[in-house]
Amino acid sequence: MISSDKKEILEKKKRKAKNDKNLETKIKFLMKLSNELSLSGILIRPSELLFIWAILTLVPSSLILAFSRDFMVTLGVFLIGLFLPPMFMHFKKVKRVELFEKQLVDGVAIICNCLRSGLTFQQALDSIANEMADPIAKEFGRVLREIKLGNSLEKAMLNMSARLGSKDFGLIVSAVLIQRQVGGNLSEILASIAATIKERYKIKNDIKVLTTTGRTSGLVIGCMPIIILLFFMLINPDYVRSFFDSTIGIVLIVTAAVLETIGFIIIRKMVNIKY
Repeated sequence: MISSDKKEILEKKKRKAKNDKNLETKIKFLMKLSNELSLSGILIRPSELLFIWAILTLVPSSLILAFSRDFMVTLGVFLIGLFLPPMFMHFKKVKRVELFEKQLVDGVAIICNCLRSGLTFQQALDSIANEMADPIAKEFGRVLREIKLGNSLEKAMLNMSARLGSKDFGLIVSAVLIQRQVGGNLSEILASIAATIKERYKIKNDIKVLTTTGRTSGLVIGCMPIIILLFFMLINPDYVRSFFDSTIGIVLIVTAAVLETIGFIIIRKMVNIKY
């Protein structure tokens, strides 16, 4: 039999392990949120974003519920406040990463010129951080700060690649890592990769032009029903309430949501051309 003291010790260890795991999860979440804010170019702390997010989600919906007692309007305002901040942050991030990839060819050209003139790779990164505009200057400046804080160049570059999720920059990181292991003329390798990135960027723009209609259709199919539903929740909640007050209405809403999701996924698969 296990004594009561041993049971208490085991319970304390379990609680400590659970608390440590929860703390680790919170830290990872805050770090990821911090990286997302940095990539989005939004100059606030994660705690400030969470506070603003909570205010936008809870305060307007609570006021409407307190004064109007209308659940449909409250739900519509709550959903708008819940999804608006992450959608805005994702939009800013996508635009910023696209701008980074557009600057990447010029950045690689600076690295090649620095290497040919006898500078080190780290000094070439410093030139990009000082001479080019954001976001590429900020991202390479972050790499240099990580190196000064004790990270290796390889680790800092891999961290940057993981943050950005850019396939073009991933090519550069792979080339740098391989060159540092097996040797070779890094400036010639990067010049070749820069030409490849330039062609990929041109193909990407051509594909974007050719698939504009399909992408717009997918966006309309995915977003328009939700926007219409939220619109009617705000201006005519009685019209929407009939769907939620009957079994048939709920079945229709679930069926429509499933069909809309399937249609959106199919269109995304059609226009998402690999290159």
